[in-house]
Amino acid sequence: MFKAIGRWFSAMGYLLTGQIDSARESLDSNPKKIRAQYDSIVQDKLEQIQTYKKAVAGLIAQQENKIAKLKELTADVERLTRLKTGALAKAKQTVAEMSKAGKPKEDIQGSAEYAKCLGAYNDFNSSLRDKQAHCEEVDNDIAEYADSIANHKIQLKQLIRDVENIKAEAHEAVAEVITAKQEKDLADTLS
Repeated sequence: MFKAIGRWFSAMGYLLTGQIDSARESLDSNPKKIRAQYDSIVQDKLEQIQTYKKAVAGLIAQQENKIAKLKELTADVERLTRLKTGALAKAKQTVAEMSKAGKPKEDIQGSAEYAKCLGAYNDFNSSLRDKQAHCEEVDNDIAEYADSIANHKIQLKQLIRDVENIKAEAHEAVAEVITAKQEKDLADTLS
């Protein structure tokens, strides 16, 4: 008796599975359902592209920030170069004035004015080297951003082409299903 009940449940399961499969097959052959599935895929892809575009826009914004930082650093480099040149000129002027006054070389090098000018020159020179190194780093970052952005733009174009291909494929799939359905109906009518 238990075997009979088990076979009855199995038969009911097969019946339901068969009905579900036939319902799924009829839905899969429905052109409107196919069109809706393709439209859903296209919509998802377009949303992904929009998210990707926002990410690329963020990279572009970071690149613009780096460019602004580089302009600021370049202005600092120019200012420090002028200050360094001025400090060197002031040191030379101090040496010339003291030499004209007949002071010996040891007194000139030991004077507070000369030490002040030389210290300023060394300070500006050190700061200038640091700023130039920082400029190179920022310039390299900008180049990396440019390469990355260019690669992402290429990938975006490819994704957009893929979406266009999916749209074309949707039209073809719907046309094939309709044609197959009409051919089946015609064959059923003829037989």
